[in-house]
This record gives sequence, C-alpha cells and structure tokens, in this order.
Amino acid sequence: MLSCAWKAPRVLTGFLASTANPSHSSPFGYGRRGRRNRIKPALDVGGWCSTDVSEFILLGKLYRSSVLHVGCKRWQLCSSSSFSSDTSNDISPESLWEGLKPAISYLSSNELELVHNALKLAFEAHDGQKRRSGEPFIIHPVEVARILGELDLDWESIAAGLLHDTVEDTNIVTFQRIEEEFGPTVRRIVEGETKVSKLGKLKYKNENDSVQDVKADDLQQMFLAMTEEVRVIIVKLADRLHNMRTLSHMPPHKQSSIAMETLQVFAPLAKLLGMYKIKSELENLSFMYTNPEDYAKVKRRIADLYKEHEKELMEANKILMKKIENDQFLELMTLKTEICAVCKEPYSMYKSVLKSKGSISEVNQIAQLRVIIKPKPSVGVGPLCSSQICYHVLGLVHGIWTPVPRAMKDYIATPKPNGYQSLHTNVIPFLYESMFRLEVQIRTEEMDLIAERGIAAHYSGRVFVTGLVGHAVPNGRNSRGKLVCLNNANIALRVGWLNAIREWQEEFVGNMSSREFVDTITRDLLCSRIFVFTPRGE
Repeated sequence: MLSCAWKAPRVLTGFLASTANPSHSSPFGYGRRGRRNRIKPALDVGGWCSTDVSEFILLGKLYRSSVLHVGCKRWQLCSSSSFSSDTSNDISPESLWEGLKPAISYLSSNELELVHNALKLAFEAHDGQKRRSGEPFIIHPVEVARILGELDLDWESIAAGLLHDTVEDTNIVTFQRIEEEFGPTVRRIVEGETKVSKLGKLKYKNENDSVQDVKADDLQQMFLAMTEEVRVIIVKLADRLHNMRTLSHMPPHKQSSIAMETLQVFAPLAKLLGMYKIKSELENLSFMYTNPEDYAKVKRRIADLYKEHEKELMEANKILMKKIENDQFLELMTLKTEICAVCKEPYSMYKSVLKSKGSISEVNQIAQLRVIIKPKPSVGVGPLCSSQICYHVLGLVHGIWTPVPRAMKDYIATPKPNGYQSLHTNVIPFLYESMFRLEVQIRTEEMDLIAERGIAAHYSGRVFVTGLVGHAVPNGRNSRGKLVCLNNANIALRVGWLNAIREWQEEFVGNMSSREFVDTITRDLLCSRIFVFTPRGE
C-alpha cells in the first residue's frame, strides 16, 4: 500500500546540484504516410518493462524513427553522461565539440562557429576544475548545452548554457568579455544565471538569517530575472536537469533537499512554461530520491499493468490506425498520421493515487494512445481547419469505441494557461471482453511540438524569432522552410504569469520578505489555477 499521508513541506531548502535519466514512452509506435503504405512497428515491443527500477527512469535523447520518417520525437534510454569515466580525463575542446555538434546541427554555420568559440572559452575557464563525481567540470556545461540543443534552442541560449558558470566560478571570463565576443543577449542570459546562482552561496547577512532565508533570496532573484529574459529560466531548467541526473554523487541529505526543491519549484516552473518533457524528468528523478520505496512500488505496478494489457493495447492501436487509414477526409486533408503508445509517468500516477486516497494496487490505467496529425500545408488548412481535423478524429474514436461519460477534455477550445492544446478522451475498446480503459490524446504535429517544448519553441534555432515579445513569424514556415509554432498571441498566453510576478514585486517591494515573496509565488502560481468566464464565454 502507498502511504497517502505524504505532504510536501513548505520550507524551501537545498543547493543546485544533481542521476539517472527517465523514459516516458512505450517503445513502439505506428505511422501513416498515405493509405497504401503498410504500417510497421518502429521498435520492438518487448523491452520496455524489462528494466529494473533505476533503469526505468533513465531519460535519454530524442530520435526520429528511421522507419516512419516522422517529426514526432520520443525519449530513449541512455546513460546520464555522454562521457565515460575512463575517457573523461582525456577530453579536449575538439572531442567535446564532436560530441555536442550532432545535437545542434540545425544551427547555421556562423551560429555553429559562435557556439564552438563559447565551448573553447568555457573549456579554458574551467580547466582543472572537477565535479563531485570526479569528472572534469566542463562536462556539466556541455551536457547543459546538449539538453538545450535537444530542444532546438537558438545559439544564444546554447552559448549561454556553455558559459553559465564561467563568470561566477572563474577569474578568466567577465560579462564584458562575453558581450564583446557573443553579444548582449548571451551576456544578459549569463548575467541572469549568475545573479540567481551566486546568492545561495553568500554568507548570511546576520546571525538571525537561516539557510531558508538565503535560499529564498536566491529563488526571488530567479523569479525576477526570468521576467526580464525568460531564457534565463530555460537555461536554469537545463542546468537543474543535468544536476538531477548526477544527483547520486551528492550526500544523502542533500539529495533529499535538492529533490524536494526541484518538486516544489523547478518542475512546476517547467509546467508553467509548457516544457512537459523537462517537467516529467524532473518529477520522476525527484520522486526517486524523495520517496524511493513508493517509487519502486509504482514502477513495479506500471510494469505489471503493461504486461497484463500489452495485447489489448496493440490491438487497439491496430484498430484505430486501420480506421484512420480508410478515412477519405483524412486522406484529403492530411499528409500523415502517427499513433504513439505512451505510458503514464510514475510521479503522475503517484499523485493520482494520493488524490484518490487509494492504493497503487487499485490503479488499472497506465496506457495512452497519442494521435499526432500533420495537415497538408495547402491554402485553407489553417489553425481552425487543423482543429476541425482533430475533432474529426475524435469522432472516429468515439465511433468505434465506447467513450467513458464525463471523461473527455477539450484543451483545443480551452487551452491550458501554458498554451497546451490537445483533445483527451477515455474509451473502453473491448467493452464485451474486458473493462480495459484507454486514454486517447489527439493533436496536430504543431500542438505536439509545443506540448513538449512549450515556451522554448519560441526560441528555436530553427526559426527567425526575436525576443519574448519580438516579431514572431506567423504560424507556417519561415524562409528556412522550418515549422514556426508560436506567434505573439501564443507567447502572451504563456507569459501572463510572468507579468504578475513583476507587478507583485513592484507593488510589494520593501513590504514583503524574500521568503514571503517566494511562498506567494509557489502557492499562488505554481500550485493551482482557477478559470473565470465572462457571460460571453471568454
């Protein structure tokens, strides 16, 4: 039985540090490139639940299916570092560059050169420094840059990821030098990172200050810094993610406090920014450290349920794909459709158990089918038409399977505050044979990309977009032929809460302690939300 009495403490403690890396999706999927193509599994089905507890949450790199040739990306198992302990002492700027370059190959040649220069400067600055694991410190900023590259971030963000510790931890690099060599944007991001991270290392102002007060100052500065430049928090999330992947090298008491802080602050921030991929890994890693026993129970339950319902899931997948392939409307309006089988996250399942005040043994739904649609880029196939295609697929799903009453959620008509859009429905595919319940999510390729990356999609190195409220390119394709996902309305939807932080600071400055400020943010912004509708339904 899971203990349902667990409650996150209100006190924020810990230092930036950080293990293993999680896997989200079941390793099989189907794709469609026209009705005449046969559908083949992208991966072998059996290996997903054969891993042990520590392996299960290893989160890895993105990949594109060579069989399906689709843009949908998923996580694969991989080690927490791209460098083995045997070779870490022999690294050079060029060996690091060869390892990083594939993750940022989407950048132009000029941008790659700038990032390469940033790597060489970081290598020079951190020469001789070691992490707690004993590996060269330079591996950390390179891995941070790799995470940003896997999100297709712009070159400024990646350069800032490489340089984020250089000013604070060395005497070689200054903000002025960064601006001269890489421009004011990179300086602004690195400066924001430095202001955030160095406060937690300051001595107490007086004998009455506590560790919590100093950490609250740190977090307050982080919240304020990201209102000026949101890429500060994007780089900080990548920094925290790699620290969490290597948390096993920290003492046990710090592992617990760092993981709890991650659950209270950084995972909710990632959610607010719509960066669900980062959010999920942060939650699962934190769950493993804060509550290892319940984590192991949840993981075993997921593996048991997957084994129990694997055949039903595969059969449901085939039935739905056949229905989609034979639909004339989809043949006319779409280029391809992919169905991915996705497993629920361990921490998400754990929260559901706590909310229902039940036990993990009562959980019987872990699987989701995610339908990802790519509309044809023809005149008239705009956002409205793309939504209509999603509703059409929803009708197909309800036409072949019995929907569960009051279990349908329309995040297309009413997006989440972070901009997330999708249709969710629960069905019983084999009503007269079993009560196996399946969640089906339906979204366009663009919606899926935004669901994974959130605000980071606005700063993609694949598109020409400038600044938080700059001149975003309208939805469609830019001059490079790359997909553009966010316009100014999308950005405004995602960053309204940033304006609230700034307004609170201006209104209550001098009247609110750092701890009170942080407590307000974490309680009112990071925990819950309320929708208020006008009589017009707005």
